[in-house]
Amino acid sequence: MSSAKSLVGKWALKKWFIVHAPPSLKAVEIGEVPADSPEKLLNRTIEVSLFELTRDLSHIPVKLKFQIYRVEGEHAYTRFKQQELTRDYVKSLVRRGSSKIVTIHDVTPTDGGKLRVQILAVTAHRCKTSQKRAIRAITRQRLDEYSKILDFDTYILALVFGSIPQDVFIHAKKIYPLRKVEVLKIKVLDWPEKYKAVEVVKPIPVAATTA
Repeated sequence: MSSAKSLVGKWALKKWFIVHAPPSLKAVEIGEVPADSPEKLLNRTIEVSLFELTRDLSHIPVKLKFQIYRVEGEHAYTRFKQQELTRDYVKSLVRRGSSKIVTIHDVTPTDGGKLRVQILAVTAHRCKTSQKRAIRAITRQRLDEYSKILDFDTYILALVFGSIPQDVFIHAKKIYPLRKVEVLKIKVLDWPEKYKAVEVVKPIPVAATTA
């Protein structure tokens, strides 16, 4: 009985904080999390599907992970940490008689930080090893080209919302007919300076007014 009361007491001390997506996703609210102090929220990972942000049914297989790096008042702000496709969706893409080509490549956007990107290309038919190598080479080339002109946030958006995969598709299909190109996974290896400070911002006390 005493342990139950103790548990209830701990929950009574907790406060709910509103969690926001990264600035690149307009810092929209993505949920609420409890904590008995804002410091305990720092570095906590929040997982959502892209569908929860866009309400686009085609985005259901895209899983996003954000990490809380700043707490201000009752609001917790996040930075992008990882994106990954669900296993069931990936299995549905690869059909018998086709080839699955995965390219893993590290890129550094214009404002710093470092991303490890995995691109999945699925061919219309089974292709040769030399053609797979060529497709991986053009994929790495296109990823590098975009890293020279896009900052960290914009690069991630271009991956998540498909403009970079579409560009890879256009160039790689000249080597061999493709059925699909998707971003299999994005992982942050290092954040740019603007996201490195992990902090709780204390509210500025209101000065007492004199009568």
